[in-house]
Amino acid sequence: MSIVHRHLLANFLRNLAYTMVGALILFTLIDMLDHMNSFLDNSATATMIGRYYLYKAVWIVDTVLPIAMLMATLFTVGTMARYLELTALFASGWSLMKICRPLIFMGLLMTVFSLAWREYVLPEANVKRNRVWEVEIHGNPDRIRPTQQIALTSGDGRMYYARKFDPNSGVLTGLKILSYDGARITERIDVERAEWDGEHWTLISGTRRTFDGDDEITTTFDRLTARDLTVDPKGFYRDRIRQEDMNIRQLQAYVDLVRRSGGDPTTALVDIQFNLAFPLVNLIVVLLGVLLASGPRKTTIASGFGWTLLVSFGYYLLMNFGRSLGHTGTLSPLVAAWAGNGLYTLIYLILFARARR
Repeated sequence: MSIVHRHLLANFLRNLAYTMVGALILFTLIDMLDHMNSFLDNSATATMIGRYYLYKAVWIVDTVLPIAMLMATLFTVGTMARYLELTALFASGWSLMKICRPLIFMGLLMTVFSLAWREYVLPEANVKRNRVWEVEIHGNPDRIRPTQQIALTSGDGRMYYARKFDPNSGVLTGLKILSYDGARITERIDVERAEWDGEHWTLISGTRRTFDGDDEITTTFDRLTARDLTVDPKGFYRDRIRQEDMNIRQLQAYVDLVRRSGGDPTTALVDIQFNLAFPLVNLIVVLLGVLLASGPRKTTIASGFGWTLLVSFGYYLLMNFGRSLGHTGTLSPLVAAWAGNGLYTLIYLILFARARR
């Protein structure tokens, strides 16, 4: 790596770190002031509040990372333009894209990081944050881990529904098990009670119905050891995650569940595309920031903040507006989630065609 690139990357990382730390402090203070009455009214301990904001910080990082990437790019490249470093490099034969190659690489790296962050870190942190807020601080029942009206699918392709689950004894009440071949139900088992012995489920007082075309065979049993059921009690006691907090794998499983039950999975399909599209903004804002900061008008602190607000909040507005249209079925999931990226990419191409490079 050349001296120019090391200098550029060091300045960028420093600006990015300052922006992220400042955003974390600012968002936390604003949220704390907003919720102070709730903390005081419910006698929340310092440990509860600290854990709540620790999990909230995961969401803040996901939200403000594109903003921080844009601001760091504007300040880094703008400083080089203001002190005529860009002009000197242009005169020596360097192109704009060659100068800013480390920033483009960081944009790609942060795109991958954001995708992994949303997939593996953010959903679990959101669940824990909600539990601290609802259960520990407000003393509400723990509905995040449900014990009633539970529906799930497992790796064996079956759909399970239980009216009630006792996590202490591992007993299910009012269990229904549906087996599918594509969209067709091939078997249905209804039992009053199911007990877990550590390895298998024992089904008590049930009815099994198998379907072969128009034929139906019904059998009853008092006690049956179901060795072919692969789901265990942990599967019925998983954290309940709101759809907006699910990762791509959870959303895909939810889509399969909704389709098998005959429902409309449009909202989940939109959210899958949104989770794929959003991380790419980290690269797009870097490319836009490079062009905006390298223009003939010098980037000051005030103009840097102005461009950051205009570009960032314009993008969030477009993405959320498209997401809403996708949820209502007005736009297809692909168009709803990717329209914002497409528009900002088009803006970048127009600016790139007019830029000095």
